[in-house]
Amino acid sequence: MKGTRLRAPVGLAIALTVLFALVIGFDVFAAYADWHTRSLMQRLLADSAAVGVAELDQADRLAGRAGMFQGQLAIVTGIVFIVWFHRVRTNAEVFAPGADRLPHGWAIGAWFVPLANLLLPYRIAMATWVSSTPPGADGRHRRFRLTLVTLWWATFVLAKILAWYGGMTYGRAETTEAVRDAATTILAGDVLDIVAAVFAVLFVRRLTAMQHARAAGGPVVAAV
Repeated sequence: MKGTRLRAPVGLAIALTVLFALVIGFDVFAAYADWHTRSLMQRLLADSAAVGVAELDQADRLAGRAGMFQGQLAIVTGIVFIVWFHRVRTNAEVFAPGADRLPHGWAIGAWFVPLANLLLPYRIAMATWVSSTPPGADGRHRRFRLTLVTLWWATFVLAKILAWYGGMTYGRAETTEAVRDAATTILAGDVLDIVAAVFAVLFVRRLTAMQHARAAGGPVVAAV
C-alpha cells in the first residue's frame, strides 16, 4: 500500500516569514493611508474649506496604492501559506494516523468553502498542532497549549471582517462622516492585520519546529 512520507516544511516556513514581514510593512503603509484619509475628513467636518481637491485626490491615490499592494501580496502569501498548511497537515497524518477524521485535502479545500472557512481551517490547525507535538524526554506525550493557534485565527478572521466591512461602507459612503467612519474601520482592520501577521509568523515557525523535532526521532511512514 502506498505510504505518505514526511516532507520538510522548513523552506516554506522561511518563505512565509519573509512574506509576512512584507505584509506587515504594507499594512503599516496602508494604516498611514487610512489615518491620512480620516484626518482629512475630520478637517472637512471642522471647516469645509480646509481641504482642497488636490489633497483629497492625493489621499485617494495613496489609499488605492496601499490597497493594490496589499491585495497582490495577499494572493502570493495565501498561496504559499496554503501549500505549507497542506504539507504540515499531511505530516500530521504520518505522526498520528486518523487523529483528524477530515482528509488532508481539506487543508486546501477548507479555505474556499463559504462560511465554513471561518472555522474549518482553525479546526485543522488545532488537530495538526496536537498531532505534531513531540514527545517529552520520558517518551510521554506532551501538551502544547493552543493559545497561539487561537490568537492567530481570531485576529486573522476579525481583521478580514473589518477590512470587508470597512471597504463596503467606504464604497457606499456619501457623506464626509461616512467616509471618516469607513476609514476608521479600515484603519482598525489594518492594525489588527499587523497583529495577525505577527501571530501567523509565530504559528508557522512554532509548528514547523515541532514537526522538525518530531521527525528527528527517526523516519516515519504511515500507510494511507
